[in-house]
Amino acid sequence: MLILSLVTLLVCISAILLYLNFESRWQQPKYPVVIAVSKTPLSTPFYVAKAIGAFDGTCVDVEFDEVLGGQRAFAKVMNGDADFGTSSDSVIAFKSLAGRAFVTHAMFVQSDNDVKLISRASAKVNSAIDLQGKKIGVTKGTASEYFLSNLLALEGLTTEDVKLYHYKPEQLMNGFINNEIDAFVPWEPFGFESIQLLADKVKVHQTKGLNTLVFNLISATADTLLVEKAKCLIQGLSIAIDYIASYPTQSKKIVINELNLSAEFIDWVWPDYIFKLGLNQSLVLSVESQAMWAISTQMSQFNEVPNVEHFIDSRAMLQVMPNAVNIPK
Repeated sequence: MLILSLVTLLVCISAILLYLNFESRWQQPKYPVVIAVSKTPLSTPFYVAKAIGAFDGTCVDVEFDEVLGGQRAFAKVMNGDADFGTSSDSVIAFKSLAGRAFVTHAMFVQSDNDVKLISRASAKVNSAIDLQGKKIGVTKGTASEYFLSNLLALEGLTTEDVKLYHYKPEQLMNGFINNEIDAFVPWEPFGFESIQLLADKVKVHQTKGLNTLVFNLISATADTLLVEKAKCLIQGLSIAIDYIASYPTQSKKIVINELNLSAEFIDWVWPDYIFKLGLNQSLVLSVESQAMWAISTQMSQFNEVPNVEHFIDSRAMLQVMPNAVNIPK
């Protein structure tokens, strides 16, 4: 009887060891990934994903490298300091002209009111036509400059009809305070911060719907392993975006704490945001039109718009959300 019990015990122990060995062999590998995340509420899906552990069940172990603006995030990726980055369609358009090898894996948020025109109240700017001859601050090669160009075009003007001053995004307001410029074109949260600080000294113009800004997940040209990592990131972002839709109040609190922002600011921008994963023709058209604009304004030394589809890699999205992809593979 004792021998039988010992045999049974040994069999059970062996079975447990075999199971643990099998599980460890088939456990999903964890790849360390660094993401250059632009410090803006547009990056909300990443902050929510981190807060709720949305990446925990995927193949990536994520580290955030927070930067100011999509240009800097892009530079981190291109310099090899980050595996992925968050960047606007404007940055993608301008960088596509430089011949650098990179791709976007997914669109994850859009806003038609993130970039704003703010003018000095005493300048009496009532419409875009009143900007003629004015000194305007922008962040060169970004959605800020493209937005201004579109706004001027509505009145038959170009950037040649104004005096452009170039600032880093966080320095636009200082240029205004120092009386170097009459108006400036910031994105959030710099727009809200400027309005709060300058109050009745500024006028915020109604431009909602003029231009839609899209934020994307980008990387250097993707090999098979990088696509696998992108797939896992998208899986985590999908979980986070579902959470945002179900728990907007909690999601706002996450962003407020992560970026040290006021509840008033989040309430200000939140209605303009659409958090949704996808890859579609609207991105292709947006990048093409902005690249054409860069060429026509001689911002770029190139005179031909590249094939935008070369900068889009749909393989990861097709594995996670195939119905959200409607561009060629």
